[in-house]
Amino acid sequence: MVLSLAYALYGRDVVPANWHVFLDPVSFGVIAVFTIWVAGWVYHRHFRYRDLSLEKIDEMDGFDFERFCAYLLKRNGYRHITVTQESGDQGVDIIATKDKVKYGIQCKRYNGFVGNRAVQEVWAGHQYYELDGAIVLTNSTFSDSAQELADELGVQLIDRDGFRKMLRRLPS
Repeated sequence: MVLSLAYALYGRDVVPANWHVFLDPVSFGVIAVFTIWVAGWVYHRHFRYRDLSLEKIDEMDGFDFERFCAYLLKRNGYRHITVTQESGDQGVDIIATKDKVKYGIQCKRYNGFVGNRAVQEVWAGHQYYELDGAIVLTNSTFSDSAQELADELGVQLIDRDGFRKMLRRLPS
């Protein structure tokens, strides 16, 4: 790319005129392919979840939901976001920092109530990774016993309403 750009801006005056027949289209092609690649990367990085509805989120598979949650957390002020491995993650799907507090986040894409197990998993994972706080983030709602356990352990719960509020930070 750099060589193509250098040729297009400065090299045409230096190289022999008979080389222009070959170098002009090659240079143009390389610059065009690079530009298209950068545009695709920017779109994928910043606009892939544009205008995403809760109904589409409800249809995501588990790992896509985790990646989406990482993006959503970034758009909501969390930094240093790491998605843990797909299995054997010790109950923490994402590790992220906000206001100098390091959180372990369990992402649950459910159709029914999220129960105690999610709270227990993220609590154990937050202890395992030696994190400051624990969050369970879901597109659904929590059972009464999960809310009670979370209050007792100090685990923050973000349900469908909180999730909807976080969605407002997505580009539209």
